[in-house]
Amino acid sequence: MFNFLPYKTYGSNNKIIIVKNGKKQELKHKIRGLTIDIAGNNNYVEIEFPTAFEKTLIKMRGNEIKFIMKKTSSIMKDVFFDLENYAEVYIGEDSRFNTKNTWICVNNNITGQPHKLVIGKNAQMGANLLIRTADGHSLFNDGEELPYNEPQDVIIGDDVWVATNCTILKGAVIPSNTVVGASSVVTKKFTEEGTILAGNPAKVIRKNISWKRKPYGPYIDMINREKNGGNTQSEKQVLIKKLKRKIKKAFNI
Repeated sequence: MFNFLPYKTYGSNNKIIIVKNGKKQELKHKIRGLTIDIAGNNNYVEIEFPTAFEKTLIKMRGNEIKFIMKKTSSIMKDVFFDLENYAEVYIGEDSRFNTKNTWICVNNNITGQPHKLVIGKNAQMGANLLIRTADGHSLFNDGEELPYNEPQDVIIGDDVWVATNCTILKGAVIPSNTVVGASSVVTKKFTEEGTILAGNPAKVIRKNISWKRKPYGPYIDMINREKNGGNTQSEKQVLIKKLKRKIKKAFNI
């Protein structure tokens, strides 16, 4: 049966909840830029505000699927969540999907054995991103009846920057304060924080790093302002100006 929710749903006991100022309530109106398409039973969507969307789809096919998203200061843009039986997705506060073309697939779960995608807070996702917790098809060893390629969780920590054109596959664990270089394929569990991962398959190429969302130029300007009491000029430029003023004063120029 169809439920009387503001989005297309088919099944029973499906809930779409919004959180405002810490209070939960059922969604009564569509959210601009977001489509929710549910077919199944006992599925749950929870979105905390303020959050904005553009061309984003949450598609649920199956039962007992959970999607929880904390508030973010950026628009979630052009993201497709493809979720099947018992899938669980959690996205932490102020994590950003604000570029384009992201496909997140959490699927192929055995009844009662959920697999999940967890993304911590303050993560930054680049364009053309693919995240999968399963292969999509079954693989066998010759002579064996059961497939060996079981779905696995994907865990992404806090303050992770995933650059453009990356693929993150089942079993991947990306620790907090990690950068994933452009066009990398992450296929395994990493444990050390503060590293750069890059390559196919990805490996650690640099340690003891940190990163900021602010681009290089504006970040340098900010540092200079802090050093010079709000002046955006470099320390060297400030010293030169002071010397010029002293020379002019000494020679009455």
